[in-house]
Amino acid sequence: MNTVRHWVVAWALAAVWGVGAWAVAAGGAANKAVRVVEVLLQGDVDEQRAMEMPFGPRQHLLREYTASLRKAAKDESVQGVLLRLNQPAMGMAKVQEFRDALGEVRAAKKRVYCYLEACGNSDYLLACAADRICAPPGGMLLLTGLRAQAMFFKGLLDWAGIQADLLHFGKHKSAAEPFTRDSMSEENRKVLNELLDDFYAQFVSMIAKGRNLPEAKVKETIDNGPYCAKDARIFRLVDDVSYFDQFVQAIGDELGGKVTLVRKYHHLGEQGPDLAEFNLFTLFAALQPRPDIPETDRPKVVILYASGLIVMGEGGLLLGDTITAEGIQKAFRKIRENDTVKAVVLRVDSPGGSALVSDLIWREVERTRKAGKPVVASMSDVAASGGYYIAMGSDAIVAQPATITGSIGVVGGKVVLKGLYDKIGVTKETFTRGRNAGLFSDYAPFSETERKRVEALMADIYNDFVHKAALSRKIPHEKMQELATGRVWSARAAKEVGLVDALGGLREAYDLAVEKAGLKGKDVQPVILPREKSLLEALFAPGSAVAPAIAGVPASQLVPLTRTKGGPLPLLALHALAREHLLALMPYFIEVR
Repeated sequence: MNTVRHWVVAWALAAVWGVGAWAVAAGGAANKAVRVVEVLLQGDVDEQRAMEMPFGPRQHLLREYTASLRKAAKDESVQGVLLRLNQPAMGMAKVQEFRDALGEVRAAKKRVYCYLEACGNSDYLLACAADRICAPPGGMLLLTGLRAQAMFFKGLLDWAGIQADLLHFGKHKSAAEPFTRDSMSEENRKVLNELLDDFYAQFVSMIAKGRNLPEAKVKETIDNGPYCAKDARIFRLVDDVSYFDQFVQAIGDELGGKVTLVRKYHHLGEQGPDLAEFNLFTLFAALQPRPDIPETDRPKVVILYASGLIVMGEGGLLLGDTITAEGIQKAFRKIRENDTVKAVVLRVDSPGGSALVSDLIWREVERTRKAGKPVVASMSDVAASGGYYIAMGSDAIVAQPATITGSIGVVGGKVVLKGLYDKIGVTKETFTRGRNAGLFSDYAPFSETERKRVEALMADIYNDFVHKAALSRKIPHEKMQELATGRVWSARAAKEVGLVDALGGLREAYDLAVEKAGLKGKDVQPVILPREKSLLEALFAPGSAVAPAIAGVPASQLVPLTRTKGGPLPLLALHALAREHLLALMPYFIEVR
């Protein structure tokens, strides 16, 4: 009996000790700090910025986000990433590049979470790259499918008495159509439908893979959208419906500890005023030239950004993103003169613009390659028309599947304002010497001889574009002629016809440049050009025009017509035509909304 009693007591003590030990262990796990990097995505996500503002929220760049995610993937102190979406403005190719970086986090066996409140199409593609998606009870998933639309101004111009006297080479070169037609031509209707089909197929595929759903089911779900949060969970579009604090707690439960959100990881986070910059010593330092390329002995690969409309001069579209011959030539000259620079990645995000400037930049690419420094083009959301022109001479072209590219063709002409002048009581008297002296007058359309001269100029530029594209891409001239109709392609389709070499993002292009320069396995130093200037450098730069921004007005609000995402391209085209009459410009912008 005593033996039995002893066994019972021993079992009870062991049970109590076991429960106590479990409780201690559970308590320890609950109190363990779990580092989760929080990435807030909102507003425009751009490729580059001219300078950093010391006041207000920091404008984050795509490369900063992706670098942070890749750093988190390798950081042993980080257990996961929490992506918060607040309607970021990103093209589909940038979304794919961001998803690639998130994929590296997951490949490192770290969890990726996403919290969204009001989410659109492109936002949701980012969310689908996460292991777990959460929305608040009042959240909305505005999954509606893709839409493309073109705007036509001929009726407005007719009403205002304005005549667009424009010509184009390439049957699909439709940049003139918004001004010369009141509806889309059948050729371009076909191209736009093919492009939208391609984008939609990619869109559905990314959702299907991310949510582990059949593509047919995804299409049906899209057709029944949009959704409130609880319905989105029923249709397996999100995993949880809870408030942010509850979701963070659930993440902690899953990772086995209390979550510490890291909000200022690497280049991310909000930057407040930095008044330390304003002192006498930094003022004098700002007046001293700083090297764009660091003076080190390490072998370097330069990432040269070319973002925005391609324009003549010094970029005269206010403070907007522009690409100029002078800026790119200066950068390439420094690259060629610096023996430590071994290769270049030309990062292009441009719908084109000036045909002349595009050709001058193409020449710089060729000169750099002949100097023994490989050039790899990396295409962002768009590299079409002049944007493709400046990239096509590279040793290789890398683009995301949804990058818009191609559009090999030329558009030119002028806008005739005589009808408008008549309406508002303005008259002009014109005196000329020479048969074609009135060629670019805004008071009369082209005469027959003037039109022939403009057509001859355009034919010469177009034929040169096609010839150089054929040589650069090693495609027979006859085949290139078939491709050079002015049509745009997704990079996925462009790869099939030889206009693109590989699918991928900036990381893949950089690795390829390293490989082509024979630097694989070596300590390579990446260098970003143009170098981002400090506020004082920008203030004291010749011809500085940053005063409005210093007053607290974001540059993005000062230049609504110059942005390459969602900007009114026809208005950009009119502005560019007033400065230069022959353009290599794509006809429209396409956004995933």
